[in-house]
Amino acid sequence: MFNKILVPLDGSELAERALNPALTLVQQVKGEAILLSVPVLKEMFVSGGNGYSVLLPEDSLQESQQELMGYLQTVAQNWARPDVLLRTEVIKGDEASVIVETAAAENVDLIVMSTHGYSGLTRWMLGSITEKVLRAAPCPVLVMRSLDPISRILITLDGSELAEYSIEPGLEFAQQYGGEVILLRVEHSQESFLPRFGPPQMPSEAPRDEDRGQKKVSDFAKIYLKRMVESQRLSGQHIETAVSFGSPAEGILDFAELNQIDLIVMSTHGRTGLAHWVYGSVTEKVLRGAECAMLIIRPPAGELN
Repeated sequence: MFNKILVPLDGSELAERALNPALTLVQQVKGEAILLSVPVLKEMFVSGGNGYSVLLPEDSLQESQQELMGYLQTVAQNWARPDVLLRTEVIKGDEASVIVETAAAENVDLIVMSTHGYSGLTRWMLGSITEKVLRAAPCPVLVMRSLDPISRILITLDGSELAEYSIEPGLEFAQQYGGEVILLRVEHSQESFLPRFGPPQMPSEAPRDEDRGQKKVSDFAKIYLKRMVESQRLSGQHIETAVSFGSPAEGILDFAELNQIDLIVMSTHGRTGLAHWVYGSVTEKVLRGAECAMLIIRPPAGELN
């Protein structure tokens, strides 16, 4: 359950996109949301009555800290909701490190942040702070891109046990939002499915053409997805399944666009074969290319090696 959520804010409207989904989640479980900001150095030269003067770094940070404290108090007042405990924190340090360390110290269940927030007191650009947080976060991270409601949720799988760690939090998110769920598996080729399930029982003669081999892989992928749906943890929810062929990242992005997906859920690790789903490859490509929100799941530490 997402009982405690961390929301990093930088003073921009774009960063505040994280507020509504975060508070919606914790309100349903009567949980807690921590609003976090990190003071940054401002311009070293400030205008005054006699022209310009130098603003010392410690004074700059102090001024930024005071502004952020007032900003977070205003946000907390404006976004107050019944059954939600809102707490504000302003902590000095490196932005990404502060977010990750606060998430660990507070034992939060989820970090919700926007991919970028250009107009505020700092920036949360994808490729810098967001990616650093994703690489080190001790919990799932929900990356928001817009204010659009989340109603269609895509959970991506590669056939590995580690990738399957995305199923449970993805379904929980769907339950709390009342969203539809689709399990998707994108296949490179018929060899990509063999490590978990062994060689398929094929006729002794070689396949007549590429379509026959693709159909075999599609059949095995459908069986695998059916097993996921029928497993105990998925009981009670209607879940659709889909199989696609091609490059994993492109396949996920194309499917999400064609099917009007609002949220993609995937694990940062899923080591099948040549570790196609390690963060820095498929997950990173999808994160950079997706137009919808993403929920990134990090499996338990003991499962990462």
